[in-house]
Amino acid sequence: MSPKREMNRFFPLVMYLCVIAVCLGACSLGPNQGPAGEPKRTDEYTLNSERRDLNERVTKNLESFQTNSPDDYNLTATVDVSHESGVDRITYEILVNEARVPMVNVIQSFTLDPNMINRIDAGALFHSNVSNTHEISLESDKEPLGLSLSRSYVLKPKAEIDSNILQRYADMYIKISYGPNDQRTEDYFHIHAEPSPRTIEHMKSWEKEK
Repeated sequence: MSPKREMNRFFPLVMYLCVIAVCLGACSLGPNQGPAGEPKRTDEYTLNSERRDLNERVTKNLESFQTNSPDDYNLTATVDVSHESGVDRITYEILVNEARVPMVNVIQSFTLDPNMINRIDAGALFHSNVSNTHEISLESDKEPLGLSLSRSYVLKPKAEIDSNILQRYADMYIKISYGPNDQRTEDYFHIHAEPSPRTIEHMKSWEKEK
């Protein structure tokens, strides 16, 4: 029998064995695990509960937000402005990294100064990763090294925005929660996001026009 015919004879068997191996690998993850083996979330946090919690604190309990940096991890916030498709966009991003303690099932949420709703073209200011179906955990010197969350908003035309935005656009109210279900840590921060150079220039141009 020629080598080519011999190879054709065993090809279906090789493919069959490959399919079985892939199936066994997928099954080994289990129905409650993500693609990298992450466990499925079992906490009770929802988009509504996170939004309600942050909004109520911003409007009724501002003193519950701390302004100092967390001890157990690094938290940074940035803001950038860009011009795309004929409109100005403002983008906020928070980053949790350099975890100094195990942070199981990290949930990040943020909102902006309530007055920003009059300066952007959006139905809500709130944003969160609480819709994730599987846990994302952070641990010192292990992947993932950090966890970010960002959102872009369309800014209204300059003619519709008063100059108070210059004092309020960088304010971010952030909630970081982590830990097992029976021992969750919930941290609240009021942070002034670090503006990019083009954000600074953009706001300066507004200041000159007002």
